[in-house]
Amino acid sequence: MHRATLVVNASAGRRKDLQMLVHALTQALEQSGVQATAVLTTAAGEAQSIAAAAANKSDAVFACGGDGTVHEVLQGLVGTTAALGVVPLGTANVFARNLHLSLNPIKALEQQLNFEPRAISVGEARYITGESEVTRYFTVMAGAGPDGALVYRLLAGKRSKLGRSAYYAHALRLFLMRKFPAFQVKYRTSDSGKWVEQRGVSVMCSRVVSLGGIFSRLGSGSSPLESDLLLSIVKPPARVGLPAWFALSRIGLNSQNPWLEEVRVSEFLCTPIETNHRTHAELDGEWVGNLPMSVRLIPQAVLLLMPKNNLAERMT
Repeated sequence: MHRATLVVNASAGRRKDLQMLVHALTQALEQSGVQATAVLTTAAGEAQSIAAAAANKSDAVFACGGDGTVHEVLQGLVGTTAALGVVPLGTANVFARNLHLSLNPIKALEQQLNFEPRAISVGEARYITGESEVTRYFTVMAGAGPDGALVYRLLAGKRSKLGRSAYYAHALRLFLMRKFPAFQVKYRTSDSGKWVEQRGVSVMCSRVVSLGGIFSRLGSGSSPLESDLLLSIVKPPARVGLPAWFALSRIGLNSQNPWLEEVRVSEFLCTPIETNHRTHAELDGEWVGNLPMSVRLIPQAVLLLMPKNNLAERMT
């Protein structure tokens, strides 16, 4: 690694020492012989354009923030030769935790100086915004139903004011008390290629081993190194399926849950049944709109900084 860019979310983690931290991160890179540039975001969504511009002149682009910052930087790096690095500054830091990175930003950066770029697959989601079709990529998860409704309620400005425990408490109340109508789920199984249709009140597609916190056992167990998608479908009615999902997941009995189906798929499509009801969708914990939404896996779409040895084991 000769040149690196730090894309810093200026509001991540509500840090008061951000300027000092950015200086320390830059210094750590330069002391290792890496030419460093740091750019602070000034508006939501700006990290994507910064990363895209940096990809042309950097060997690695570090997303300095939470999972939302990683998500934004990813959009600018797919299809480029710049590797994605992660410096955790957020609240949950799900992707950083699954990479086994230190939650100390300086230590996390130093860890990755000994990593090497590896091409990984990423999820691709397509949905409609206004009259236009939008394509976005994700590394952690895609979901529709309760988790989409949660991130819709807790958009960036409000969510950043909540601690992790308060965030999880709000999520639990929403999942267990709100009514969620069923929608249509159509998926192609990764083993046979057969298309299957059914109804669900929630779908969650995980690309990491653990989502953390109260979600640690919900739709987890996959990896960015997998060649397919792990899809979890909670079947209606919501008032039974969702509480059963939470309860049985916590004690490791998902396999005995009749209201849950977990299947390996190559792609899936979610469409609304009730036209007068909006079903929210999310990618990497960021609200993206309402159904319909289609999801598939794009092989070797982005370079990710990963440990040189035991690459597969470190992600599972």
